[in-house]
Amino acid sequence: MKLTILALSILLVTYTGCSLSPVQGQDAVAVGNSSNRGTFTLTDHTGRTVTDQDFRGSYLLIFFGYTHCPDICPTALTVVANVINLLGERAQQVQPVFITLDPERDTPQALANFVSYFHPRLIGLTGSLDQIDAVAKTYFVRSQKYLPSAPSDTTVSEKDNNYLLDHTAASYLLNTDGSGLALFQHGTPATEIAKTIQSFIDQHTLPE
Repeated sequence: MKLTILALSILLVTYTGCSLSPVQGQDAVAVGNSSNRGTFTLTDHTGRTVTDQDFRGSYLLIFFGYTHCPDICPTALTVVANVINLLGERAQQVQPVFITLDPERDTPQALANFVSYFHPRLIGLTGSLDQIDAVAKTYFVRSQKYLPSAPSDTTVSEKDNNYLLDHTAASYLLNTDGSGLALFQHGTPATEIAKTIQSFIDQHTLPE
């Protein structure tokens, strides 16, 4: 099935309070021939400014989340780490990336501490509120603050620092030119993701 990144907006799943909800559709959704190259300018966990152009030539496996996430993000990043390990030598062609949806708390140092728990090749990216909002919109990633002990309609004030985020939980695979290849819904096994990536690397082409 061919889809542009725009069409992903109807396939993404938002997990309320970082708790699991039923997943609809296939584990991996083909997103080839996208005119959207997922452009961004952000700051990595070492404090260096990077853009999407810095990753050209590598396949990107991207997950959006935040360091205070109690379960979905650690689970997803553990899967990403397992994927990289399963790929063996092919893993050198794949760059795993974690983009925060919580730049107010996720400084480069906070990201550096967080990504170190999962894999030495995992890159954490943060930025200004506007930069994160822009990249989230590019990928149709949704997020919203909430207080776990408050009514669902409670507005989170700037003084509240113990909030969690409702956020889209999916991993994106981008081709070496930045075009979309596949969307992996939360819960897709590492073996399946690795198999899909291996197939793309071996083919050196977009899926038909």
